[in-house]
Amino acid sequence: MSQWGKLDRVNLPGTATVAQNFANVVFSQSQTANVAIGYALVIANVEYIIANIVSATEVTLDVNYEASSGASDGVAVQQSPKTLRTYGWGANLLLGANTVNTRNVFGIDAREANVISNKNRGFNSPGWVHYQTWTNSQGATRYRTETLVAMSKNFNRANVDFNIGADANEDATVQDNDILITRQPSINGRTANAQFTGASYSFDAVGTNGMTVNTSWQKSPNLVVWTDVINTPYAGAVGFSGNTTANLVVSNVYLGINTVNIYIRAALSGNAAATVFTTPIQVLANGTQ
Repeated sequence: MSQWGKLDRVNLPGTATVAQNFANVVFSQSQTANVAIGYALVIANVEYIIANIVSATEVTLDVNYEASSGASDGVAVQQSPKTLRTYGWGANLLLGANTVNTRNVFGIDAREANVISNKNRGFNSPGWVHYQTWTNSQGATRYRTETLVAMSKNFNRANVDFNIGADANEDATVQDNDILITRQPSINGRTANAQFTGASYSFDAVGTNGMTVNTSWQKSPNLVVWTDVINTPYAGAVGFSGNTTANLVVSNVYLGINTVNIYIRAALSGNAAATVFTTPIQVLANGTQ
């Protein structure tokens, strides 16, 4: 088998039975063609290394299984890089010892290489990529990526399981999906009289691969400090409604001194996607919007 492996995640057929505090894994059907010593075996989104092949239906892990005993489906293998060591990098005191290892080398498949949030971190092509992130002295987040082995012919749709969530244990760093804002928040209409004013604001956004986009509106007096908008549970005060939808209604603005001329934005999230924010828009108590 290749030193690097050619597959990011592949779901295994059948089920795998495991017992807590034991290292043996028993499969419901033969996995001879699917597993090998050194592969990462992913059970309940936790990676274990296959240390030994007992038979066509049984393997031994390098450590004991930690979760609850039972039969599990959705078990996957990853042909992780093997025997990767930190030759020469360990002396970097800023980033710490052992800064290059299998824990910060990610298998980037064809879909992940096209996700905008991943591109912003430097993941631009399929393959095995070493990744580091840190905060500099000015408090800014920095990223560094290095493609160790390009896999354009192997990490492709024919070889990659595109089931969202199959590699959920790496989604915090490498997202599977994008949230695309197709229309920034704009005012739909205003209502006003001598005492009260109100308005409705909406936006449009879609998630890739059919992902559902979740919405949470936020408000700020200064574009710096943001707090979640909560639907008003009682009448007679500044009102917000629709705070988890694409259409937010603001009413009775004059009744709340902290609401006059505030800014609002929507925080958008989804399964295996980075949270994105719409462009802020100001809620003006009077005058044109």
